[in-house]
Amino acid sequence: MVDALRSLERSVWVRALPLALVAAIVIAIPSDLVDTPIFGRPVPPRSIDYVILAVTAALIGLILAIRPGDSPESERQETRTLWGGFVSFLAVGCPVCNQAVVALVGTSGALSWWAPVQPVVGLAAVGLLTYTLRLRLRTYSLTACPV
Repeated sequence: MVDALRSLERSVWVRALPLALVAAIVIAIPSDLVDTPIFGRPVPPRSIDYVILAVTAALIGLILAIRPGDSPESERQETRTLWGGFVSFLAVGCPVCNQAVVALVGTSGALSWWAPVQPVVGLAAVGLLTYTLRLRLRTYSLTACPV
């Protein structure tokens, strides 16, 4: 996979940077990793939240920057990318701000059960996005041809 990343054209990397930045903003603002007056976070973020945000945003940027051929597989890759971003959002978000978790296990359950599991959920998001990137690179190498 590293060789496939090295062989990407410069234009792919140029497209990946703004896409990764947009992904980071879309995940970071509602989860209040970037402090804004719009959202509040009663539980302070952990350093692992920022790592998960950076890695998943970079992977999302790369996946979206690599233009695949038209195929049903590329649609599944887009769906996996969206799910990876959503799981990343769940992993870095405030544990007591997630209404579904609070409804299921209560506030104390969110802090004692969900908060410790969030880094594992973040690793699952990274795994899903890495798998999707690997498939996208394979699809790209099959459809790309030298000019």
